[in-house]
Amino acid sequence: MEKAALQHCEEKFRVLMEVCAEGVAIHDRLMVIAANPALAEMFGYHRSEVIGRDVLEFIASRGRDKIMDRILSDDARSIRTLGLCKDATTIPIEFSSRRIVHSGNKLHLSLLRKLDAAAVAATNTDSNEHLDALFNSSPDAYYLADATGDFIDVNTAARKLFGLKKEDIIGKSFLTLKIFPPDQIHKAARHLALNIFNKSAASQQYVLQPQDGRQIPVEISTIPVKMNGKTLLFGLVRDISEKKKTERALQRATLEIEALIEKLRAREKNHSTPPA
Repeated sequence: MEKAALQHCEEKFRVLMEVCAEGVAIHDRLMVIAANPALAEMFGYHRSEVIGRDVLEFIASRGRDKIMDRILSDDARSIRTLGLCKDATTIPIEFSSRRIVHSGNKLHLSLLRKLDAAAVAATNTDSNEHLDALFNSSPDAYYLADATGDFIDVNTAARKLFGLKKEDIIGKSFLTLKIFPPDQIHKAARHLALNIFNKSAASQQYVLQPQDGRQIPVEISTIPVKMNGKTLLFGLVRDISEKKKTERALQRATLEIEALIEKLRAREKNHSTPPA
């Protein structure tokens, strides 16, 4: 009974990996032992070529130390870096990793997501025409803010996410728009202060509360860009509702597998213990 349930959980885990739109890699220490089609496609590999590789091979050299630190310290926060494709080109990605127990083994499950528009902003910040085109047409929510954090421009996706008209957003900041719950104001103010003083600030997760009453988990990250000789803040506000659902589903499947493995071990132990 328990073995059948374990097989069911492992099959569900496998299906979740297969359908996940983000790149998923399961690695033992650093060696990839399982990966989904999205990961192989993202980096230009055949799926069979991914298995057995060092997960750091998918990271450009300048970002490998940071990724290694995240993995070794079990830091599950996401980090933006450059991914390295099979053809030696680089793509901007978001990387996050967490420790899991799968089939009785302690492994890491890493999620890798491609960030096209951020690539242009990070690597070609003087190309305003390219940035403008991506900014206005992107399905992701982007904004430009001045050195004080006040919005200068927002794209259509951002206006939809905030639930506000453009004229109600321009000239205001996240804090003055009052779309964060009270318990996140201090965190948002600190994030804004780091940006204002040109200090590196890792992407942060928040819950937006638009006026329509929705509760939207988002991740906000910013980078400085040069436009018309001025340093502005280019921001990405990403709705991570689906990512959270995927993580929760994978975590539930992992916990179910772990619980069933423990039951099987306990049963085997009881059967192997001679009667008194």
